Amino acid sequence: MKRICLTAVGILLLAGLGMAAESPDAIWQGLMANPPAVPHTEARHEALKALDEWLMAPNSERSEEVIAYYQRAVDRALDTLENERVSEGIRMFQLYSSSVIVQTPETVFAIDLDQGPRRRMTRNAAEEGGGFRMTPEQIARIVALVEVSFHTHEHSDHIDYELTQALCAADKTVIVTKSNKELWQDEPWAEKLVVLDQTIARPHTVGGLEVDVLWDHQWSDEEHTRGTPCNAYLVTTPGGVAVFTKGDINCGLRLYGWLHVMVAEGRHVDLFVGSPIYWRGVNLAGQIDELLAPIWALGHVWEFGHRSPGTSGGATGTYTGNLMMNRHHFQRGQPVVLSWGEYIDLPAGE
Repeated sequence: MKRICLTAVGILLLAGLGMAAESPDAIWQGLMANPPAVPHTEARHEALKALDEWLMAPNSERSEEVIAYYQRAVDRALDTLENERVSEGIRMFQLYSSSVIVQTPETVFAIDLDQGPRRRMTRNAAEEGGGFRMTPEQIARIVALVEVSFHTHEHSDHIDYELTQALCAADKTVIVTKSNKELWQDEPWAEKLVVLDQTIARPHTVGGLEVDVLWDHQWSDEEHTRGTPCNAYLVTTPGGVAVFTKGDINCGLRLYGWLHVMVAEGRHVDLFVGSPIYWRGVNLAGQIDELLAPIWALGHVWEFGHRSPGTSGGATGTYTGNLMMNRHHFQRGQPVVLSWGEYIDLPAGE
């Protein structure tokens, strides 16, 4: 079993808040006292449950307290990225929903970088009027840090118009699906978007990273006749740590076969980020766990855009709900859930 060090990055206390159990301060203190752990602890479960209960209120994404909590979490993650550099292995930061940033000793890359729930793919957050978003300063800091940004597909919880535009303007590498590039073909910066061919034996080299790619789909019907192109990426760092995401590929058959090819070619996976769920086809999470035995950083949680306006509940899923629903799939690997601004460290080897 891999040994990993996991640390929570915190939220600064919000002025004037009391110490009631449901306050942002009390919620954060509970998370700080029970940071991410492998194996998962019940105390951590209770801390995340308190956060879930706070976020489950109708229209919580419009709450000034929730927005402040999220933006403080982003600031703390960015402060850590700017002021600390891992000497080996990787450090993965969890942001909104499926959005993560990975720091290596050599570079910083992102997967499905996104700032919050959006309704349209051609407008920035200020134009749309959504309050749950990063600040302009935070976007500028992310653009300065991230060298390569991988995007699995063109849904608004996996790619952000404003962040993508800013990254392209700064000549950073933004990797998308062919259909995503076609969606934005009229944008002046669309020519900078990169589409990578599928790989079998020879990975791409992107900014010092080795990148293997599978083209698949997020199917919208059971017959697999309609859907959104969705890429899986296997990103291996110069230090040999391998990070994998399937995005929202929602049938496991093609993915499982491709992963077998990757293993036969000498690849491995240390960290699986994003959702392990399959909802339009065969669920092979358990078989993938048996094949790869990764750390599973469960993603696609608290996607506010999947909750009807004005209703309560956990949208795509609560932190605790995702853990409870998925952990029975994992016998060799280990699941962990991170809330906004938290990070995990993985060393460069067993």
